[in-house]
Amino acid sequence: MTVTEITQIGKNAINDENILVLFGENITPDLLDVSIVQKKLGDELIAVEKGGQLIFGDQSYQINGVGPLANENLNEIGHATVFFQEEVGMIPNAIYVTPEKLPELEVGMKITFQ
Repeated sequence: MTVTEITQIGKNAINDENILVLFGENITPDLLDVSIVQKKLGDELIAVEKGGQLIFGDQSYQINGVGPLANENLNEIGHATVFFQEEVGMIPNAIYVTPEKLPELEVGMKITFQ
């Protein structure tokens, strides 16, 4: 289990596309408006896998699929794209979760990968 904390929410990060873009604190300015910025709390590696859970605060999501680069990108630059949909696609940095409803987010909220 690894925990991160939301430090910023871009002004266009939450929309009606059922997608959240996560990035670490070294995010480039041009991506800031569309991203959720997170910082890792602790040293353990993030290991997301199908059948696990992604928890935003107390809102829990079932992981249905993980792209081949998602864990590497999360651990190196804090980046993954979370798709709130049951159907799993072929995007390398994706995490696919259900239910198909965006969580209510706020700065300071914890994100738990388990």
